[in-house]
Amino acid sequence: MCLIDAPFDQQKENDLMILLTIFWLCVAALSYHVLFYGVILYLINLIKKRTKVGVADDYPSIIVLCAAFNEEKAIEEKILSFLALDYPADRIRMIVISDDSTDATNEIVSRYTDRNIGLVIQKPRAGKQTAHNLVLPCLDSDYVLSTDANTIFDPSSVKLLVRRMLSSDDIGMVSGELRLFSRSNRRSGEGLYWRYESFLKRMDSGLRSIICATGALFLIRRELFTVIDPHSPDDFERTLIVLKQGYRAVYEPRARVFEEETERASEEISRKIRIISQEWSAMKRHAVLLNPVKHPITSFTLYSHKILRWLFFIFVAGALVSSALLADRYSFGLMLVLQLLAYGMGILGLILQDKGIRIPGGGLLAYYIAMVYSSAVAFKNFLMNKNYGMWKPVR
Repeated sequence: MCLIDAPFDQQKENDLMILLTIFWLCVAALSYHVLFYGVILYLINLIKKRTKVGVADDYPSIIVLCAAFNEEKAIEEKILSFLALDYPADRIRMIVISDDSTDATNEIVSRYTDRNIGLVIQKPRAGKQTAHNLVLPCLDSDYVLSTDANTIFDPSSVKLLVRRMLSSDDIGMVSGELRLFSRSNRRSGEGLYWRYESFLKRMDSGLRSIICATGALFLIRRELFTVIDPHSPDDFERTLIVLKQGYRAVYEPRARVFEEETERASEEISRKIRIISQEWSAMKRHAVLLNPVKHPITSFTLYSHKILRWLFFIFVAGALVSSALLADRYSFGLMLVLQLLAYGMGILGLILQDKGIRIPGGGLLAYYIAMVYSSAVAFKNFLMNKNYGMWKPVR
């Protein structure tokens, strides 16, 4: 009898070890990305010598690019914040590229074309990346600043970006910080995510370089602002281009723009799917940066900060399924229940947010579920070569 049962017992033991390995690998990957990567960088930054940024007497010329599609509710406030910038007016101008807007965006911008603001209308609608490519021949400045139509400049933001840029010859891009605010108490969880993301950007920059600029505000050398793929994630791919050219992209948290936080995490899903799908394609075009031999620090940052996040859904599913199959052993039954409760609250939070109902702690869990779902759909889109070239205002 023992001779017959032994192979089956051994197979069960092997299966158990495989499930345990899968579970703990998934937990390790999730824990590393969410917590330990930031802790490791924080400790490294503590012992690294900080770069001193002096006061720049030079004011290089800058062209601000602001793509807009049907932004009649936000574009005038954006323009007024540009006009209030603490930067010499004769050294900076803004070009609003209206992506075939059908509302009053063009009329509003036209009122300010005698005040250092230009209007270019892109027809037919083709997206932000194509809009930037369209105006490339007009860019005769030292630097280009890219910003979003629905974000508001802090008056000192451009001057701070320039000071940081001029602090070192190996800097090719400087990213500012996006600050989210809410006009109500209805929050989606996006604000906490962005605070965490801003912390990681500061840590990445302190290590060597960020690997993705803040799309709402970044300054880049004109010669590095080149033609880009129409389906590109502008802030991510331009950062990768800077890194491939041997420059660093750094973060200046004091240079800020402000944007209203979404009230429902579900509003972010389609945008996140589009962005992550585009980022996968951009990473494929610049895959050399993932080579740890040629680019040790950059590849480490990309794998830790981006790749693991894009694959989050695999680790979430792996931990859930393996703990379900192990539920009758050890404390995995409790772990399964805790996961189901968290994900159930997140899904419920998404549903209730759409109905205008808030539950304590539901915002963050709802945003987490939205991000996991978005990363899964985006990966499928990447495998199927599905492209996204245009954006739609969410707020």
